[in-house]
Amino acid sequence: MNLKNKTASLFTKSAMNITSKLSKMKLAFTLAEVLITLGIIGVVATITIPALITNIQDKQFRVKFKESISIISQAMKTVYADTEETYTTIDWTQMPVYFCKLEKPLKVMNSGIDCSKVDEDSIYKSSSNWPLKKGGTSWDKKWYDKKGNPQILNGAYQPLTMDLINGMRINFNCFRWIWVDVNGEKGPNTVGRDIYMMYVLDGESSPTLGFKNNNSVTANACTQHEANNSTPSLNSKNYVEDCLHGSGWGCSFMLNWH
Repeated sequence: MNLKNKTASLFTKSAMNITSKLSKMKLAFTLAEVLITLGIIGVVATITIPALITNIQDKQFRVKFKESISIISQAMKTVYADTEETYTTIDWTQMPVYFCKLEKPLKVMNSGIDCSKVDEDSIYKSSSNWPLKKGGTSWDKKWYDKKGNPQILNGAYQPLTMDLINGMRINFNCFRWIWVDVNGEKGPNTVGRDIYMMYVLDGESSPTLGFKNNNSVTANACTQHEANNSTPSLNSKNYVEDCLHGSGWGCSFMLNWH
């Protein structure tokens, strides 16, 4: 091999060695680079994982709310099947009578009224005469709308609350409004997430989630005089916006939301 060929060969080998070393250097990371990368991954995970978990939970809550609509509707239809009276014609002072009729079909674990002391002949002059159940449940917890505003329930209606064996908590509020906390005492206790509402139209005996003749509904109609109740007047045009960016009560009407 002549000198020219030897020089070329040595040059080629040197170039290959340098390329190999550079490749190894590119594949390696310094400790600082690794720590920075892990830090970025941690920040991204901190931001995205809670949102993902919340989204999964909310989907589960919505499924349970749909389930509650079916359960409550069937129970109310059963109770009123043989009577001409409808839920919205009830004198509010007599609510325990009709409340207790629903205990059996709803499979109640605990309630705020002592139904053993209530019968169809019971006549009450006000909520102060209602037979409260010792150790019974009530809707006397801290709960909020989606904006973080505290929600207040008229004290008279707190005992009209049932805990079902499936973990749901239901409150019959001011005749036509029925509030559902799909997981009872567990958090987040937030309107539009685990707390929803349904209502009963005039002349009907079971709840609905529609807007008849584009009527408006208000979840806290009986407590508007109370402070910190931020419920808007909802209708077919504004309930989506309220669910996504408002109080959260509008979410009760988004049954096709996946």
